[in-house]
Amino acid sequence: MFSAVAGGVNRLAAAAPRAVFARHGRWVSVARAVAAGTGAGVMTTAEDVEGRPRLALPPRPARPLSTLKLLRIARANSLAAWDQQLFDELVVERRFVWGRLFVISDPDGIRRVLQDNVDNYPRLKAIRRIFEFGAGSGMLCAEGETRRRHRRLINPTLDHRAILADLPALGELAEELARHLARLPPAQEIDIGQTLAHLITASSRHVFTTGDRDIEPMLDRMGHFPLEPSILHFLPVPRWLPYFRRYRASRAEAQRFTPMLDRLIAARQREPYDGRPDLLWRLVHAGERNGDAGLSRAELRDEAITLGATSSTTLRPLTWVWYLLATHPRVEARLQAELAEVLGGRVPTADDLPRLVYLRQVLDETMRLYPPLPVMILRRAAAADRLCGRPVPRRSMIAIMPWVLHRHRKLWQEPDRFDPARFGAAQVAARSRYAYLPFSIGPHVCVGASLAVMQMVVAVAVLAQRFRFRLVPGQAVEPTAWINLRPRGGIRMTVEPRIAALAA
Repeated sequence: MFSAVAGGVNRLAAAAPRAVFARHGRWVSVARAVAAGTGAGVMTTAEDVEGRPRLALPPRPARPLSTLKLLRIARANSLAAWDQQLFDELVVERRFVWGRLFVISDPDGIRRVLQDNVDNYPRLKAIRRIFEFGAGSGMLCAEGETRRRHRRLINPTLDHRAILADLPALGELAEELARHLARLPPAQEIDIGQTLAHLITASSRHVFTTGDRDIEPMLDRMGHFPLEPSILHFLPVPRWLPYFRRYRASRAEAQRFTPMLDRLIAARQREPYDGRPDLLWRLVHAGERNGDAGLSRAELRDEAITLGATSSTTLRPLTWVWYLLATHPRVEARLQAELAEVLGGRVPTADDLPRLVYLRQVLDETMRLYPPLPVMILRRAAAADRLCGRPVPRRSMIAIMPWVLHRHRKLWQEPDRFDPARFGAAQVAARSRYAYLPFSIGPHVCVGASLAVMQMVVAVAVLAQRFRFRLVPGQAVEPTAWINLRPRGGIRMTVEPRIAALAA
């Protein structure tokens, strides 16, 4: 059994009535609104009035913030700037000194912005240029035909069939972390996020299979890229300001690795290549079957850095998986039963992946509550449009925020509760696919999403069979974010061995 974390946590005062939202008969979602606001908001494992753990949330303002207060609070933690109205209404319009902002949580509106009329809603230039400093022409910053061409070439290198070749390497990475955890002294406290950073940084190795130790500094850099932006990136400030020096420096740092990347690329262009056909090899040879010219040397470098960096971002939910399992012993027990039945102590193989149904539900529900990119789907209307019956003037800013969308009271029943059963087959079929966006959707969906999910499945399967993670009592856990979601100050846990070793 787990220990309740003590101290300073308020009980829920009341529950608001049930609300129902339906549109055009295509989907119906029922949600119960919980008490307005979250008070101090840093919650750990104390029980609410229904005997359920209250999950870590930042403070949620009861009313919209003034512009100055919004800027001040968002600078520290953007999650704490979003008020109660955003979780109650599907389309919210706000006016600021820099223009109009539409926060869209209506699945029909999301579909129009990210799918049906996507060319009218390009990503903000101010955000793209930050990625440009570090990733050059990579898909984090490319738009228009350049992005479409890169996407067309890269998609086959990361589809389901292609990534199965990476499965043994991902299992080795998880076992490497398991061996590290097994060497810890009994009852030693760890910061679970920092511990998993070993796996997150090493995950960049799936891009480059090489025994060259000189590559380690580059992999470490990828684990800390991209740099977090600030509120100034939402404002039309010129890029020559001194403020941008650290981002220009990130590009210079990336270029330090140009000779190494060129050497790795050249090795994969030579015939015969005696190494494993890793992701970089697949990028080098992308498009050959269709007679396409493929990516240039500079484009290959930028996409390699981009894919190595984004893999670290998409693995961030692993930190929250262990937090949620530690606070929900029944879910943990059900997961253990599935792992015992399907794997029996083994590292999962390709045949095992479809059978780990509940593990995938746990991951999906984790990414609903703690999405890896909680607030960063931002667009600018290139031309006037209508969204959900509302006129959207040209140059309006559109915000689709998974943190808000995934906890919206008109889309999810008891949205602040951890319940993996939401992702059972029947529940998923009854829900709009535009209500859940852990990796975005449409033409801009994260190209590495399938690989990230597979790596998370493997990591959780390996570590959960070996260890039980327990929260250290007395700590406050608060999610905070600009780009990546992370716990402010970390999450302290202890690790208990579960079995001596995985089966060979």
